[in-house]
Amino acid sequence: MLVAVVAAAVVLAVLVLGGASRATAPGDGEPPRFGVLGSSCDAARVGPLVGAGVSLAQITIRWSEFAPEPGIVDPGYRDEVDATIRRCRDAGLGVVLSPGLQGVPEWVTALPGASYRDQYGRPGSAAVPNLAFSAAARDATAEYLAEVARTWPLETFAAIRVGTGDNGELGYPTRSADPSGETPSNAFWAFDDAAQQGDGLAAGAAPSPMPGWTPGDPEWNGRAVDAKQVRSWFEWYSASIAGAARWQIDTLRELGFRGEIHLPLAGRGVLPADLDAAVENRLDGTGDRDGSLNTGLDYRAQLAALAAAPGPLVVDSSSVDDTTAVNARRLDPPQDVCAPDDAEQVRFPTVDVSAWPSYRWTAAVAAEHGLPVMGENPGNAAAAGTGGDAGSDPLPEQMTQGTRYAQECGFRAFLFAFEDDLFGGSPDLNPDVYAARIRAVTG
Repeated sequence: MLVAVVAAAVVLAVLVLGGASRATAPGDGEPPRFGVLGSSCDAARVGPLVGAGVSLAQITIRWSEFAPEPGIVDPGYRDEVDATIRRCRDAGLGVVLSPGLQGVPEWVTALPGASYRDQYGRPGSAAVPNLAFSAAARDATAEYLAEVARTWPLETFAAIRVGTGDNGELGYPTRSADPSGETPSNAFWAFDDAAQQGDGLAAGAAPSPMPGWTPGDPEWNGRAVDAKQVRSWFEWYSASIAGAARWQIDTLRELGFRGEIHLPLAGRGVLPADLDAAVENRLDGTGDRDGSLNTGLDYRAQLAALAAAPGPLVVDSSSVDDTTAVNARRLDPPQDVCAPDDAEQVRFPTVDVSAWPSYRWTAAVAAEHGLPVMGENPGNAAAAGTGGDAGSDPLPEQMTQGTRYAQECGFRAFLFAFEDDLFGGSPDLNPDVYAARIRAVTG
């Protein structure tokens, strides 16, 4: 058990060091492509979108509606999705597919071991399968993805998104399925039988290097826990969720997909100094600015590992112009714009990178490992399931700043969140406004 974990840590360390030698600028000199999230490709909308300069439309298949029972596809819903895809493609829009692994039917997470468990014994979100550890969850997901590929040849899609969390991004769940709706503070999601004892463990995954130890505990097996052990545990936790994303990538490649795979990343993950503080305090909640520790997000290590995945992989910062950008713009000097030496600053920091906005950190880490970057704004703070909050800009400003950052940071693409918001009748937010912003960036 320990040998497997140590071996995984060694591979991860080698990848990190190897990735550092491949640092490149995030962009290729070409202007970004533009698109929309949550697209319907409605007949009344595609014309204005294409006229505005939009070339990408992201759509989501809701697994719970596509295959509500094992082995049974709902023909009505399948035809509905098929019609959406055809409208997009007929209009000349590239379809970015989200397979909907953040909204699985209840029968999936009801499979033995297919739901995450935290150290309090509570299950993770019922909509999110335990792809980090559970063989049963992976088997069900593999069959679902194969059914999608049988229904639509995967070359139909310009790109496919992979994710493991409840918003379709990398990470463990952010909420519990407890009937009270409450998630205990400092919850870590690696306490199911597969994660702890290896029972029903997915192939290629590793069980806990410290079975029975829970974050914050000063002892394990009757002995004091030191910082080295705590760091090893967190590296295993973080690598395990990255392994779930790698498994999705490998599965899609085995099904024949050769196009771009997009990896949405929320926020900036844990910063090195914060991780150091968290480790010294045995992961008791210290240093966790935004839940990145609980969700297992250490982008430097994870992108180093995922950079070795087959085929083109594009890192997608899903927090362009979030609260961190607003705060960074207010600094003197402002810290909201990417700089040519950002990847070097990630490796050998001489500035306070904690002042950087999320997308700048993500872009720099991606560049450190030779990966291209794209982005999307967080969305309306008043809507559920978005990254917007009280500190982020209103939507019109998110469009203005987000498209600017996409250009200045060398993004491959920028997707506006969401299509519906462009057709709400606002004079400050509509396809014409988006068209003006796209022209400002592309010339």
